[in-house]
Amino acid sequence: MWTFHLPTKINFGRGIFQTLPKSSEVLGRRVAVVTESTIRKLETVQTVIDSLNPVTVFDQIRPNPTTKNVDTLSELLRGEKAELVIAVGGGSVLDCAKAASCLAMTNDSNIRLYHSEGKTFADGRIPVITVPTTAGTGSEVTPIAVLDDEEKCFKSPMSSHLFYPVSAVIDSDLTLSVPIRVTASTALDAFSHALEGFWSKNHQPVCDLLAKEAARIILTNLGNLYKNLADPVLRGQIAYAALLAGIAFQMPKNAIIHACSFPLSNRFHLPHGEACAFTMEAAIRLNTPFMEGRMEEFALAAGFNSVTSMIDTITVLKRSSGLPCTLRDAGIDPDSVALLVKESFHPLLNNNPKTVTETDLYRIYDDLR
Repeated sequence: MWTFHLPTKINFGRGIFQTLPKSSEVLGRRVAVVTESTIRKLETVQTVIDSLNPVTVFDQIRPNPTTKNVDTLSELLRGEKAELVIAVGGGSVLDCAKAASCLAMTNDSNIRLYHSEGKTFADGRIPVITVPTTAGTGSEVTPIAVLDDEEKCFKSPMSSHLFYPVSAVIDSDLTLSVPIRVTASTALDAFSHALEGFWSKNHQPVCDLLAKEAARIILTNLGNLYKNLADPVLRGQIAYAALLAGIAFQMPKNAIIHACSFPLSNRFHLPHGEACAFTMEAAIRLNTPFMEGRMEEFALAAGFNSVTSMIDTITVLKRSSGLPCTLRDAGIDPDSVALLVKESFHPLLNNNPKTVTETDLYRIYDDLR
């Protein structure tokens, strides 16, 4: 028995972002655009913003968005009586916008109540249209937002059915200027979504199918994309794979890779995709013996004759794009391993095919010295 649910309308294609201002979802509504200052400066993005004539533009989203970021945005949306949010950017922008659009419809001023203190949203939100400018987050189609509470020193995802965007606009042309290191980290973030959606204890056949196809496309095309970052066909392939991977994990949820990523980002400021890629090979080695042949099935579907050869390719993709592969590369003091182990014990570990022990985590981090 299994369930699959995806209420988000998907609009995919080169140049499709430029048609957004004339869409029926936008016309006649008080629109708020949420983005980053660097994204706003892109000519294509500014042209669309000008065509939308929004009631407000909020471009102060931080990488690894904070609870305060959400609180500030929700207050603005409430004050401007926004009827639609268009979020243009990477995962940080999309996550912040999704959370703020729900908080703005409450009488509360602090997302912490919902992020870490147990309160749940009632039915009510400002609809969100997501426009990813990186290929990896998957947030454009998920009911999940990852937030950093700096005061509590706590980073974690939060989930609500109200976080599903009403529409996702995936235009791979928006990723053409993304540099190699960000291209690599976001694509491997997408790969981690596919991988963890597949091996999650909550996996199911539709998501399994999408996960394997996303993995195949990423590992087949990413190395070639490194050689020609301006190739629109390869950019489109990775954007498509990131979309599939987002759908693949949005119901099964993540596991050990993302659990370990939170202290790596929160404590040591690794970008989210780099933090996910950091423990990837070790996590695959840990889980493979406990998956009754499913990991071999996944590797074969991704185009490899063994799990080991797939792992070797992941390492090459990381090294050739400058992603950190050791604690030293990441600027992390080896004496911090005990702290990393402690803070990697996140509820997402409950989805992992192998029950994760303290010894497992020490082995993973010690191998990265």
